[in-house]
This record gives sequence, C-alpha cells and structure tokens, in this order.
Amino acid sequence: MYKIEFIPTGHTFELPDITAQELKEKFPEDYKILEKNGKKYQDRAKKKKNVDSSSIYEKVIEKS
Repeated sequence: MYKIEFIPTGHTFELPDITAQELKEKFPEDYKILEKNGKKYQDRAKKKKNVDSSSIYEKVIEKS
C-alpha cells in the first residue's frame, strides 16, 4: 500500500501499489508519494510551469 498526497487540496490517500503508480505517472505534478509499504519515502514533486500562450517569452529566451 502507498500513501499519496493530492497536492492541490492536501488530501492523503492509501492506495494499492498499481493504482498509486499509475496516478503518479499520469499526473506527476499533482501527486506526491509519502509512504511505500509503511516506510517513509522522499518523493520530489515536479513544479508546474505556468506558460502564457499569448506571450512569446518562452520562444525568445535561451535555456541553458
């Protein structure tokens, strides 16, 4: 069993391994794994980048 947190609301859930892994793969920015099989787990959630579709900033700036 995995204990995961839904980051936008802060709710935590205990889910079977397969279900928790599927959610994490489909929505990596929205879910954070807190525990794997009763042991604490350090999961780093990716932060969402807000991209303004009307702006050309991302097209102009070089990324290193």
